[in-house]
Amino acid sequence: MAIRALVVGGTSGIGYAMASRIAAETSSSAVIISGRTEPKNMPHTNIEFRPLDATSMHDIKEYTNTFKSAQQQKLDLLIITQGIMTTAGRTETPEGIDRKMALHYYGRQLLIRELMPVLTEDAKVILVFDGRFGTPANLKWDDLDLKKHYGLGTSANHCMVMNDIMIQFYAAQQQPQGTTKRHFVHAWPGTVKSNLLRELPWYLQPVGLASKFISVSADTCAEYLLNGASKCAAAGNAEGRFWSNIDNKGRLIANKAIWNSEQMKTVADHTWALVDGTSTGSKS
Repeated sequence: MAIRALVVGGTSGIGYAMASRIAAETSSSAVIISGRTEPKNMPHTNIEFRPLDATSMHDIKEYTNTFKSAQQQKLDLLIITQGIMTTAGRTETPEGIDRKMALHYYGRQLLIRELMPVLTEDAKVILVFDGRFGTPANLKWDDLDLKKHYGLGTSANHCMVMNDIMIQFYAAQQQPQGTTKRHFVHAWPGTVKSNLLRELPWYLQPVGLASKFISVSADTCAEYLLNGASKCAAAGNAEGRFWSNIDNKGRLIANKAIWNSEQMKTVADHTWALVDGTSTGSKS
């Protein structure tokens, strides 16, 4: 079946592999990949590149406004994979957001919110980050963007848990008895052969080298995640559950924390206040 997909972070690694797999399934599908640098090799003629700096809330707003203003078919699939692997401490963007958190959480949520109007009624949204781990009890509710309590482990945990909360936030807006049945997936890719390993400092390169012996290819990971997201979305929607956390084989992760409406609203309100305070334009 022909689909229209947008893959942010699709210029390399898992995102590129997912975009390539979607484009290869049927020549009538249309795939847009976005990131900072256009890939040297565009493997299929039905893949289009559009530049985007996903660390910038301002750039994301301009990108999504342009996307929404164009007369085009709606998106069946939104995949968000951008990321960075670094041991640097808090490194703020010009907008005052830690660069890792901008890529792994804030920019992702701004993309979803702003592109919601161009998603089909049964679209799937897949966040590739870490839908398996994360410790809800360690969430610092009074410092969600970690201006005061920043640490590598703490920032990673916040991005994991807040992405979990937000897929449930969006899922709660779907209509079990109506027509809007979009499904929101937070995926854990596991250990994947990726260019991200090159960003590790020299003293951790042996760790990256060792991981290559236990990691899968980006293409294999893409297959697992795409197939798993489709199966879990179908099963979840049939149950009236419009969110799923999946593991590196595409299997549903059970026993995830369930967030109440007040907790979801707290995280959503914080997120919109921060991204709207740094970007231009109003919410959709």
